[in-house]
Amino acid sequence: MLVAAGNEGGFRAAAISWRCRMALKRRMIAGIDDIEAVTFLCSTCKARTTIPAASLIDVPQQCTACNSEWWRANEFTSNESTSGPAGMALVQAIRTLMAMIQEGEDRFRILLEFES
Repeated sequence: MLVAAGNEGGFRAAAISWRCRMALKRRMIAGIDDIEAVTFLCSTCKARTTIPAASLIDVPQQCTACNSEWWRANEFTSNESTSGPAGMALVQAIRTLMAMIQEGEDRFRILLEFES
């Protein structure tokens, strides 16, 4: 806020005040090798399960807190979602997860942990 008042050269300066609102955005760019851990957030109870990236093998089948089922072994015929390179599969998976979240069909969310 700026306030100015005075009498200069016979003219009286009026008080001026205003507020300035500023939006601050911060972005972080990280590579896959920067991921320290993967956290799974249960959509039912909001509990979190964190697994170090080096120990990550698969998505847990159920929530460790409420036992809500996240996926069944017979739901998938293969672990590969595309015949292309892993990078393409990752992009496809991100798009699918975003669509599931928007439609409210996600059973869990994936959160990535980075070293700051």
